[in-house]
Amino acid sequence: MINPVFLRTFMDLVETNHFTRTAERLNMTQPGVSQHIKKLEAQLGKPLLNRHGKTFDLTTAGESLYQYGLRQSAAETELRNSIAEDDRHSGPCRLACSGSMAMQLYPQLLGLQKQFPGITVQVEAAPNSTIIERVRTNRSDMGIVTQPVRDPTLLEERLGEDPLCLALPAQADSAWESLLHLGFINHPDGHHYAIQLLEANFPETFLGMDHIRESGYVNQLSQILLPVSMGLGFTVIPHSSLDAFPYPALIRSSPLATRVDETVYLVTKKYRALPSRFSLISEILDAQWD
Repeated sequence: MINPVFLRTFMDLVETNHFTRTAERLNMTQPGVSQHIKKLEAQLGKPLLNRHGKTFDLTTAGESLYQYGLRQSAAETELRNSIAEDDRHSGPCRLACSGSMAMQLYPQLLGLQKQFPGITVQVEAAPNSTIIERVRTNRSDMGIVTQPVRDPTLLEERLGEDPLCLALPAQADSAWESLLHLGFINHPDGHHYAIQLLEANFPETFLGMDHIRESGYVNQLSQILLPVSMGLGFTVIPHSSLDAFPYPALIRSSPLATRVDETVYLVTKKYRALPSRFSLISEILDAQWD
């Protein structure tokens, strides 16, 4: 890594074209300026100056280093400006949520981006554990999960409730033996959803997911109802996911004796203040669960 102090001395020397004036500008001695240049040359393994008495010209390596310094200076200026200007209508917004949430929210987020082209929306569909990890490691700015977060570095805010549903092929019944015959279409949050719903509605017969045949797995929740519609199994998903399925006549949501709601939480980093543009995302989320 190029020493930033030595680089600054070199850049000032090129701009003043004079060792003494550079020393005065940097509050150094002239030998100190020369020493910085020599250390840069040793670090790079190339001479930077062609000296002619008290004057000098840049070598090819010196010119390359000077152009590098200009780019570094421009990048620093851009960084400082972006930090100083918190534009409500510009910048990336990274959100992680389940596939079902993505199906609901993505069209609204794209509408926000269309309204404010300076905003770029990045949505990652993932299971709860991955969402929490992404927010914790700053790979996502916000996360929406359906389980409490037990992490002292994170904040959780309750958004609302999302009822779970037992999704079946249109002609199938919801008797326990019929479910066992169909088998379970799994997905990243499949067992998490199914255990809650089946324990509440089949307390005498449900012995755990190990006792139900898995007849398929889909890691994109937007596709999980396709095998269900073809009679290949049943699944458990948030009720909101049914609305986005393009063939509603091929599936049905079975009536349940006991309703099971998933509490939906917004997760952010506790000690990381988000830019003002995220208030626009919060407005969409508040309206979704109003």
